[in-house]
Amino acid sequence: MRGNKTHIHIENSRSSVEVFKANKKHVEDLFARNADLADKLDITIGSSNYDEIERWSKEDFKEYYGYMTTADILVGYSFPTADIETYAPNLRWIHFISSGVEHISPFNWVPSGMTLINNRGVHLPKSGESFATFLGMLNSAIPRLLTAQRNHKWDRVFTTIIAGKTLVILGVGHQGGEMARKAKEMGLQVIGIDPYCKEHPCCDVVVTTDKMQEVFADADFLAIAAPLTKETKGIIGKEQLGWLPAKAGVMNVSRGPLLDEIALHEKLCAGELSGAILDVFETEPLQEDSLLWRTPNLIITPHVSSDDLVNYIPLTLDLTIENYRNELVGKPLKNIVDTSREF
Repeated sequence: MRGNKTHIHIENSRSSVEVFKANKKHVEDLFARNADLADKLDITIGSSNYDEIERWSKEDFKEYYGYMTTADILVGYSFPTADIETYAPNLRWIHFISSGVEHISPFNWVPSGMTLINNRGVHLPKSGESFATFLGMLNSAIPRLLTAQRNHKWDRVFTTIIAGKTLVILGVGHQGGEMARKAKEMGLQVIGIDPYCKEHPCCDVVVTTDKMQEVFADADFLAIAAPLTKETKGIIGKEQLGWLPAKAGVMNVSRGPLLDEIALHEKLCAGELSGAILDVFETEPLQEDSLLWRTPNLIITPHVSSDDLVNYIPLTLDLTIENYRNELVGKPLKNIVDTSREF
């Protein structure tokens, strides 16, 4: 608390891209949308030089620790985890500005009674448009046509409409569910794969991971949309890609480590997949000497498909305030991270 107000502290990184940085205008607009909370909340904004804690300066630590002595809620991406219970004695929950929180795992630093919240759902308006675009590009053989363009080759590949084709989605959570919704609008048959979700209104069927080989066999498209956990790391490797027919296109919009990039490169070079679009990678930024830059029939986008330049921070702060209101009336918080599953 600061005075008699709940203290929400937002921690930025000055080295981050603008889409992830909160500013005073964001806070002013937030209060304009929630005028009844003006006398209940004190919102501060701090900033470190970098996301990586080992690169923080003495000034970064001093400013951050100063804010955290009274903070009840932290909104940010990275922060010192050691002794958090001591340096932030009032901290009740942490809202990550990302849907994935694997960067801060393992979670043995989380004190008893502290809750972690992620940003699931904030991405959906932008990511839904990107997913539909990627599906259309794969269906129209755009990865192959762009490869031909780079090679100064007149490659007249003809394709058919997307309606009636089959999309397999690995992970039917927020992102996977939005992809399924867009796919149904486009007339596709949608098969979900998920160990926890048994059905989804936009999937024709949802199966467990032990059925992966069976449903891969008839896929026209595979979309990787699962979170990165101990169970999902490396889940799509050489063997799994081999279950797909040569007509299939692949896209990964979740986390790079779910997919074996070398195996994908080999399959594309051999013509054993029709094309791929990757928005996420094992190492980011993608290294200059990565073989993916030279992979045929592959489109690379630099982890930009889901983050809305104008609306990402406002939607993030709206979710924070929604949870604050839930807390005031004793309702459950949204997007609680299950630390046992590491997402």
